[in-house]
Amino acid sequence: MPRKINCWEFKNCGREPGGSNAESLGVCPAAVCTDADCINGGVNAGRVCWAVAGTLCYGEQMGTFAAKMGDCLQCDFYGHVVREEGYQCVSVPLLLSKIAVNG
Repeated sequence: MPRKINCWEFKNCGREPGGSNAESLGVCPAAVCTDADCINGGVNAGRVCWAVAGTLCYGEQMGTFAAKMGDCLQCDFYGHVVREEGYQCVSVPLLLSKIAVNG
């Protein structure tokens, strides 16, 4: 089975630990959220970034889950994961029960 791509790879943002932009722009919380490791086949929250508050998207820090979810539902990466995972995609309520959603 091929390895699944994480959000920072899909978006090529370089904000994962050791990434090209991590030192200058900061590490994205999705890349270090161990509560979500392996969910949807990702590393940390790399395939459930929409459920993590404060992710670094579109060149800015996003807010709480509730504040950013509308943007996330329109994100090309979110659509990619949902299409790839199909009926096996971990639901938002289950994610929220597993991940410490702050903010």
